[in-house]
Amino acid sequence: MKRKEYILLSAALLIAFTSCDKNDPEPANDGDKIDFIATPFHESFIQTDQARGSETGNDDMLDFGVYAYYTADAFIPGTSTPNFMCNTRVEKTSGTWTYEPLMFWPNNGKLSFFAYSPYASQGDPYTSLSSTSSTAGYPQLTYTVPDNVITQRDLLVSVPLLDQTKTSRNADGKLPLKFRHALSCIVFNAKMTDACDFPVKVTSITLGNFKNKASLSYIYNSGSQETTYSWAPTEDATDKSYTLEINSGLKDTDLKTITEYTSITTTNSRLMLLPQAIDDDDNIEVSVQYDRAESQSETRKITVPLKNLITTLESGKRYSINILVSALAEITLTYKVADWTETSVDIPSFN
Repeated sequence: MKRKEYILLSAALLIAFTSCDKNDPEPANDGDKIDFIATPFHESFIQTDQARGSETGNDDMLDFGVYAYYTADAFIPGTSTPNFMCNTRVEKTSGTWTYEPLMFWPNNGKLSFFAYSPYASQGDPYTSLSSTSSTAGYPQLTYTVPDNVITQRDLLVSVPLLDQTKTSRNADGKLPLKFRHALSCIVFNAKMTDACDFPVKVTSITLGNFKNKASLSYIYNSGSQETTYSWAPTEDATDKSYTLEINSGLKDTDLKTITEYTSITTTNSRLMLLPQAIDDDDNIEVSVQYDRAESQSETRKITVPLKNLITTLESGKRYSINILVSALAEITLTYKVADWTETSVDIPSFN
């Protein structure tokens, strides 16, 4: 009697596993495994687990998370789900991107890919992802900027690849993922107008206030047929200011003979902030110490609306704030901005 039951059960399971609807991928060949290659959208990455906030090459990218949506036809933002790969961690091992379980290109249907870096597991204090394998729509990502500057990290988001098939692979059989910088970067440089014979140092820089938490939303443009993204502050976002001081974000740099702009930001202390508009009450304060003699030390400060320099922080932009100091205790701030490079805007000198 038990033998008959086992035979019937086996037959039922066989029918269940071999039957599929049009939304299920057909089995693929072993040679059709999905391999990735990550390429930079800009010239360099800022990667968290190297020196935090420091700029490194693409070779130093450590890991990323992938969401893959299988659809019989085209990806539909309102109903498609990450049913194929859901926050799968892809790691670099001996120069090759690896992940488990290994996935293969289906022989029918299409795959759409979204990726971000660095990878965030459940419970990550800064990057949270709420999409499950059955959550309809684009991946849902929320990011919180760490209060401590030296723990801030860059967040990279890939250019979405929609409706891909195995013919989308490059000549090496890999799927290229292009990443964009999703945050804004601020660095600081300083120089003297002319060399002097006594020490001059930038001792502290304070900026604020900035929204510290936001959610990323993908946007499909039917005209260009491109998918981009935007940021919106969450309801529990708070305003934060950030301070860099000597040995805590700023280098202990004596400017007295430096007449070409030189970085005074330590390699792990570039500000990595959420894209947002600069408000009227957001200020920047810079303190400069002049040690004219052993017993004659003077600190001068300049405080100006940050909006005089920067009106909006944009994704993938690097803002270099330049501090021009004179031996007469005059301080001038300018800034330059570009896609991780640098148009100058001057504000009045401080007297």
